[in-house]
Amino acid sequence: MKPRQGLGAFWRELRRRHVVRAGGVYVAAAFVVLQLGEIVLPAFNAPDWVLQSLVVAAFLGLPVVVAFAWVYDLTPEGLAKTRQSPGGVKVTMAPRLALLAVTSISVALGLVWFQRSAVTGDASAGIDAAPAADAQFASLDPNAPITAVAVLPLADFAEGDDLFARQLHEEIITQLSLITSLRVVSRTSVERYADSDMLLPQIAAELGVQAVVTGSVAMTSESDSVRITLQLLHAATDTHMLSRTFQREMKDILRLQTEVAVEIAGTVQGELGDQMIEEVDRVAEVDPEAYRAFLRGKSELERRTPEGLQAALGYFDRSAALDSGFSLPVAWRAGVRLMQLPNRDSVPPEVLAQVLEDVRRAEAMGGAEDEVAAARVVLLDQMGAGFAGVNTGIDAGVDAAVSAGAEVVAETAQALEAAGDSLRRRYLLESTRFGRRLGRGSPLVGAHRLLQEGRYDSAAVVFTAILDADPSLAPAWSGLEEAHLLLGNHAGAVQVREQRILATQGETPDAVASVEALHDTFEEDDPASYWRWRHEHNEGLVARGERVSDVEMAATALGLGDHAAALAHLEAAVRNRDPALVSLTSSAMWDPLRSDPRFTEIVRSARELWRRGGRPRPGGREG
Repeated sequence: MKPRQGLGAFWRELRRRHVVRAGGVYVAAAFVVLQLGEIVLPAFNAPDWVLQSLVVAAFLGLPVVVAFAWVYDLTPEGLAKTRQSPGGVKVTMAPRLALLAVTSISVALGLVWFQRSAVTGDASAGIDAAPAADAQFASLDPNAPITAVAVLPLADFAEGDDLFARQLHEEIITQLSLITSLRVVSRTSVERYADSDMLLPQIAAELGVQAVVTGSVAMTSESDSVRITLQLLHAATDTHMLSRTFQREMKDILRLQTEVAVEIAGTVQGELGDQMIEEVDRVAEVDPEAYRAFLRGKSELERRTPEGLQAALGYFDRSAALDSGFSLPVAWRAGVRLMQLPNRDSVPPEVLAQVLEDVRRAEAMGGAEDEVAAARVVLLDQMGAGFAGVNTGIDAGVDAAVSAGAEVVAETAQALEAAGDSLRRRYLLESTRFGRRLGRGSPLVGAHRLLQEGRYDSAAVVFTAILDADPSLAPAWSGLEEAHLLLGNHAGAVQVREQRILATQGETPDAVASVEALHDTFEEDDPASYWRWRHEHNEGLVARGERVSDVEMAATALGLGDHAAALAHLEAAVRNRDPALVSLTSSAMWDPLRSDPRFTEIVRSARELWRRGGRPRPGGREG
């Protein structure tokens, strides 16, 4: 019989020799092994090349298995060489050459990958270990003190939606920001890592922090108990600094949030003192159902729609009714009423009466001081000192509301004056969640918020757009220059400074001389030359009798490496109520000072000014 030949006969022979089955089983097994490796290897902090090598090995193993299956077969007697087909199949050279080509290509690809890994391994490791441009101010030296921390989204093991875990995550960040001088990365900046499979040291490098907090929250929908598990990781050494589980009744949730933040802060910065422990003990209990309703209300606000505002108002009403001593829903209810106004420049008397009642009630209960103060500022902005936003000609009830409104405007104006107007306003409208939600949301405030979140490129774009519309805005110029500095782009900062001088002073002899001195002093490979010019420029302004912000003087001293002078200028800024002090808690520029006890005291004193106020003094240094 003439032997069969061709690809058809070859395919039938492959099936007879169980080559197809062996190849299919191998591919399935390799897939399972790779999936397990992707899950297990990161848990043991295995480097990336281990999983990559596993993939290459699986790829190279396929032609070997196929060739082995062609020659050998598994029989009841054991492994035996496959017998020739009775039909006399003749295999031509084409299939054999194809199998040889596939094997050769696989081996060649494996060798190329190995060679490229060996050549670029060190360089890649250096790139992976370096912090991103946004993180240049945070030291990842294992022996360096911790100055910045990120709290990653909490894993949610609660029944139902993840609302409670999200809100608890936000509250821990807020509380941690309030009780320490650490730079705490904002919630919006860490949300993208909720489902990330990156290793924690890599996340820390991207965010520019030395410590990362992870954890989980568990509770049942019917339970009044909540359990929080937290781990604090030192990124540079990849070691745990803290592992702790907290379990409390739901009525103590406000106290628990502060207690968790105090535990983290104490681990990072050491003992916080008896005053902070007493503050934790003073936090009031709250009805569990009232707190759940309050969280629902805040969640509805995130929809940013009229329907969401109305739903939020309903939840805040319910929360306030369930717990008559819970001030937060009362204060937020006042804010929602203002946000619902179709014309933010006009406040109807009946709405004004409701807002004022909530503001005063929340103030009397305590526990919502920032919210009450922010609501007063927004009322002052909307109604103005002349109270032009209220229609005064209806009836006695309206007259009473107008009179009450005039009183609160006067109270607010007096309080702001006593607090050092600009500093207090910036804190309330830029650094509190309530103020950011309730305020008018100017582009300048939004750009500063992007700086706080570490989105320096986006902030630069917004600052540039603001300056295109109004080149006279000094805060926008300062923000744009800071964005370039935080990106490590000193040449860009020099260009911004040159544009600022010419745009605000014109091409006067003094302006031209300043620009020439800037270019003569700055050397692109020497960032300190930029700070030397900036220091000399500020000194020149002072010599001419012009005022220079104490915070600006501190930033210049810090850029030159003079920490003592920087701290002295910041202490002067506190005494003079400098509005730029608001940047201390959020800007990465101040990271080199955060471990210094003097800086911690400066931040504490600044917070006292933001919260309680004091008689204003002219801020800045002059000749």
